Amino acid sequence: MTDSHQVPGQLPLLPADPPRWGGPAAVTADPIVTSGRTEYTVRCDGAGGCGQRHRHTAPGIRTAPCGATYTVPESDDDTS
Repeated sequence: MTDSHQVPGQLPLLPADPPRWGGPAAVTADPIVTSGRTEYTVRCDGAGGCGQRHRHTAPGIRTAPCGATYTVPESDDDTS
């Protein structure tokens, strides 16, 4: 994960290895653009997942409607 807006020496907002920092594992997220904003769609396949696709409006630690918790990584090509 790279962040073109990151200040040199500053830690990234979302670490590449969330479990190392106490967060849930990252999932594969596909960025989609709707109405001029980036949303993230993820397949809920992890522990406690339902197998459906969920949409989130921002990266970070998210809880899906089914109750599964995971980390949505920031897209490398997100220009917002």
